[in-house]
Amino acid sequence: MQKAKSYRNLILGCCMTGIAMFLAFFFLYHTYIQDIIYEERLNQMEEITRQMFQNLEDVIDAHWNRVTEECNYLKDANVQTTDELCRHIKKKYELSAYADQKITLMALDSDGGYYTEDGYRGLFRDLDYFEDNSEQISFVFDSMTDNQSEMVFLQRLPEPIELQNGEEKTTISYFGISQNMEQLNPYFSCDAYNGNNSVYVLDDNGFKLFNSNQVELIKGHNVFSVLQNMKYLHNSSFDKTKVELEEKGCSYSNAILDGTEYFYALKRLENAEWTLIFLVPAEYVATNTLRLVNFVMVFIVIFTVIVAVCVMFGISLVMHRNQQESIRVERENNARLETVNTELRQAKRAAEEAFQVAQEANRSKSSFLANMSHDIRTPMNAIIGMTSLIRYDAGDKGKVIEYADKIDISSQHLLGIINNVLDMSKIEAGKTVFKYSDFSIVDFIQELDTIFHSQIYEKQQTFTITKENIRHEWVSGDRVHLMQIFSNLLSNAIKYTQEGGEIQFLVEEYETKSRAYARYRFLVSDNGMGMSADFKNTIFDAFTREESSMTNKIQGTGLGMAITKNLVEAMGGTIDVESEPGQGSCFEILMDLKTAEDQSVSLIPHTEKDEPEGNILQGMRFLCAEDNEINAEILTELLKIEGAECTICENGEEILKTFEQSAPGDYDMILMDVQMPVMNGYEATKAIRRSSHELAKKIPIIAMTANAFSEDIQHSLAAGMNAHVSKPVEMKVLEKTIRSIKSGGGTEPQVIEPQQMESNQT
Repeated sequence: MQKAKSYRNLILGCCMTGIAMFLAFFFLYHTYIQDIIYEERLNQMEEITRQMFQNLEDVIDAHWNRVTEECNYLKDANVQTTDELCRHIKKKYELSAYADQKITLMALDSDGGYYTEDGYRGLFRDLDYFEDNSEQISFVFDSMTDNQSEMVFLQRLPEPIELQNGEEKTTISYFGISQNMEQLNPYFSCDAYNGNNSVYVLDDNGFKLFNSNQVELIKGHNVFSVLQNMKYLHNSSFDKTKVELEEKGCSYSNAILDGTEYFYALKRLENAEWTLIFLVPAEYVATNTLRLVNFVMVFIVIFTVIVAVCVMFGISLVMHRNQQESIRVERENNARLETVNTELRQAKRAAEEAFQVAQEANRSKSSFLANMSHDIRTPMNAIIGMTSLIRYDAGDKGKVIEYADKIDISSQHLLGIINNVLDMSKIEAGKTVFKYSDFSIVDFIQELDTIFHSQIYEKQQTFTITKENIRHEWVSGDRVHLMQIFSNLLSNAIKYTQEGGEIQFLVEEYETKSRAYARYRFLVSDNGMGMSADFKNTIFDAFTREESSMTNKIQGTGLGMAITKNLVEAMGGTIDVESEPGQGSCFEILMDLKTAEDQSVSLIPHTEKDEPEGNILQGMRFLCAEDNEINAEILTELLKIEGAECTICENGEEILKTFEQSAPGDYDMILMDVQMPVMNGYEATKAIRRSSHELAKKIPIIAMTANAFSEDIQHSLAAGMNAHVSKPVEMKVLEKTIRSIKSGGGTEPQVIEPQQMESNQT
């Protein structure tokens, strides 16, 4: 009896001790431990955000460095008019590839008007930034063109630039850059919080300037007002946070908004007049620390309960716990096994998909090589065969001329194949450059009629052009690529339509609500052989041609329609086709073109009328860099035919030495190859421009190279050349280039595009 009473007292004492320990831990947890956890969470958040803030500071510093650099370029550019200013901005914009970074160069005049590569864009709506005439100004504004937030960095020019703007003068006071604020989104993301944070850019009064692409945690425009009304914890307040922000430039706190606890950090940037707020729900801050503390507390509580229960229930409770632990471990093992099986199935599917992709790539490669081998060998066979016939009939001048004409036709066909492959390569690499200018739709249609008139006449076909509802004759667009699109379509229509057939070209303007753009519908239709339903689904794929007894006699690479579709879509348009075998085909293009002011005189005929007559090459003396003996011999003879003389050098070092040893007047111009041994054309050009020769800076240098991409042209101009002509060189193109340089005095670099070849069609 006494022993039982002792056990009861012991059990009661253990229970009381357990309750006392539980209450002590509960009190400790909600006072001392909670304060330690709070400080630890603030420290962790400070460590995480410090690097993000530093990265943003570095980005903004880099922008200021870029602004300083661009101001120096502008100072050296010596612009005199607003048009020259915009051309300078456009040139720097293209050379520096600012489009990829969504950066725009801008100049600001004394009235708040700003200029970009597109010309005058308007006035800044808020000029408070410029009232104190600061050396550097940074602010955020909403672009009126695309409703995107732009961050602007402007530096006051040491000496304002006075420019002629029409009949008036304007003063450029600031110059700098703007960039889409969305470019900062990568710096706002935080993997530590799994993207559950929000970052806002604020002005000095707390109004939102930009929201990052994170979750929206604060509604309303004034963030400071929201923070002021939050319920703060741990003896903190928004007033204390603001004081700390003013003193240290950065402050951290936490509070409750709409029942949810948040941690936030305020950071005032040193190199921009912005304040950043980094906000994250408390449940994502220092989660591992919370788990550890909660685990320890739960463990202590459970341990206390277990001790008390063990005194009362003994071994039965231990056995029950062991049984539950075994069940938990078994479930976890099963779950892990299921996870491993799922990962194995996913890996197997990924391997099968990769194998199929590899097989498809191999088939595409084989198809490409087979098509190219056939299409290149066909004109090459004609060239080689005609060369053999010339050797055989060398004494018959008439046949030699006939064979030479056929060699020229086959050479042009081969060059067209190469041009198509290069065009497709540039399109797939995203390197197609569009150049926009104003032109007349009516003149454009008339030029197409002139180009294809002789081909249609030879096949005794009927060509009908219909223009409907043309309210905006003058538009702005890439005229060269538009000409390539419709040349492909009309060339196909002529080739695949029988003699005496009909071809129609319809141009119709649709009604739109836009004031800046007009929508046009183009139809190219014929009553030719048409195409099968299966081929119609693949007509816009590269290297596809319908195989039949009629089409096999028509030459083509199968790239024309693929190029056409890519160009149309790159310009924001759509292209569709309807066709039936024996009934003909109809291609429809819908495209929006920016409207332009009507002009009374077409620009193209004006250019032709201004073209001076006469052989400009007669009597000229050239210094030529060419390491290929055959090409050097051909160039020498072609120039001799035109009445010109040339000196051939085999590499860049030799042409540099020859130029430096020449007297002024020995050479009128330099024709520079690019890929040469010892010293290439770029290096030789730079060395010539740096030399002490009297004409080092003045003598015109023309790049004559097989490198025909736009970036090759840019490299040539950047090296100091005046123009670029692609090989194979045609004397008409060279003559036009020289005439263009001479008409401009040879001081401005000029880009002469290679002659447009007729595209090989599907």
